[in-house]
Amino acid sequence: MKSRESLSILRIFAAIVLCVFGVIGVSAESDPDPNSPTPILLSIPASTRALAIPEGSLSRVDLGRIESRAFDQNARIVLFVTNLALMQDEGANAFRVYATDALGHQYRYPVVNFGPINKQGLYAVTIQLTDEIGYWDPPTATGDLLLQLTWRGLGSNRVRLGLGQTGGGPADDDNARPTPYGANLSKLAKELAPENSPDYAGNRWSGDRMRLQEQASFGPTLALDGRIRRIGTRGWLSEQFAAGYPSASNPYPNQVLKPGSTQSDCDGDNSGLNGNPIDVPTTCNRDTYSMYQPQTWFFKEAFYGDNQLRHRVSWALGQIWVTSGVDVQQGRHMVEYHKILSNNAFGNYRTLMKQMTLNPTMGTYLSMASSTKNNPNENYAREIMQLFT
Repeated sequence: MKSRESLSILRIFAAIVLCVFGVIGVSAESDPDPNSPTPILLSIPASTRALAIPEGSLSRVDLGRIESRAFDQNARIVLFVTNLALMQDEGANAFRVYATDALGHQYRYPVVNFGPINKQGLYAVTIQLTDEIGYWDPPTATGDLLLQLTWRGLGSNRVRLGLGQTGGGPADDDNARPTPYGANLSKLAKELAPENSPDYAGNRWSGDRMRLQEQASFGPTLALDGRIRRIGTRGWLSEQFAAGYPSASNPYPNQVLKPGSTQSDCDGDNSGLNGNPIDVPTTCNRDTYSMYQPQTWFFKEAFYGDNQLRHRVSWALGQIWVTSGVDVQQGRHMVEYHKILSNNAFGNYRTLMKQMTLNPTMGTYLSMASSTKNNPNENYAREIMQLFT
């Protein structure tokens, strides 16, 4: 049998070993700077014009001798970026490239390929000059665009690129400067870092900002990331709670209510044959007896709206309080239904339940669903109606 002294010594030794391994583990996991560096797009010497070449010509090009040129619409080109710290398997899908024209219209060009150029941290980014969002028509006037690359929510410097021809386009940014191949860009990298911005007040870690935007909006954007970076998470949430809804530039559709079944002057037949009257307006059937207007409004608000948080919460509530655009044919009914969701997005759930129960859209949906034999919605409809009677 071991003595008390020897047992005490063993316990002390075991505690010391555990502490040592714990310290080693903490040291191994620590990261002195978990923030992502800010990417830098390269330009030709003494200019802010992009260092860019056509796809397929990289192997026979001298990066120090590339001259400015314009590219055709839909062409594939290669840009060059540095100041990255990639994780394993991080590739083309981690990057976005945005272009702004002289009218202030913004386009997003798809990144189709990405890879290292040398061991000094230079990478080639292949993009196609075709807008993948499609909100604006392609630029009709040829001339310069300002290109910016984003990565983990951080935006690079903006460089000029000629589309069709060089010249014209938007003015350079106030702090724009040449970023040629081979130059020491460490000073510029520090200036571009968000924590060094004079109006910086938000989350330093880009991963936190990106996660917030993925959860509380319909996706990260340059403008939204910049806003959160400046005012912080709590400031942005307070701003969202108080923001008007829907956006002033995208009010709710307000089509006229019509009878439940299609009418002869609103049936989608605009041929005028066999005595059938032309619809007034000609889009009457589409706008009245389909989900075209509410769906178009919804996606405009999701892509471009200001109050992203309320819109996202309303959408989430719509996954719980479900109706059908097949059973409820009039788009106006669905708009009124969505108003209840949005008005109660930050409110009391019991109030939402009561207003949903008394809403004609929900009543129509449940009555249509319960008309099917052995449909479980029949009992659900009966139970929910009894809550407030």
